[in-house]
Amino acid sequence: MSTPEGKEITLAIRIDTARHAQLTWIAELRRTSLKAECFKAVDAYIEAAKQDPELMARANAARAAIEEEARARQAAIDNLFTATPPPPPEQEDASETPEIEVMADDAGGAESDPPQGNPRSRTRRGGSKAGGEQADS
Repeated sequence: MSTPEGKEITLAIRIDTARHAQLTWIAELRRTSLKAECFKAVDAYIEAAKQDPELMARANAARAAIEEEARARQAAIDNLFTATPPPPPEQEDASETPEIEVMADDAGGAESDPPQGNPRSRTRRGGSKAGGEQADS
């Protein structure tokens, strides 16, 4: 989150007129610019934050997480070029996979039941219906 020395970032903020008037008077009485007073305020805020134990604990936790991620990424790169890949997992036997059986009564239902899905009758190539009947031509 740092920038090279000598570079500045523009930071625009909106403040109420009372704060602006006070800050302007402080700058005028100290014979400095509004910009200089803002820098002093920001610097004082940063120094105070460095003394905040809760903030420092969060910073240490963030640092540890960054270091852990860096170690994991370095290990991944090292393994990419040096480690032998593990063998692929063995395929499961087809007998171990549960099969679903569809009984003829369940698949088509009774002949009096209305067809489900596509209302058009299905025909096979050559004009015969699925049940062995001839399709109407």
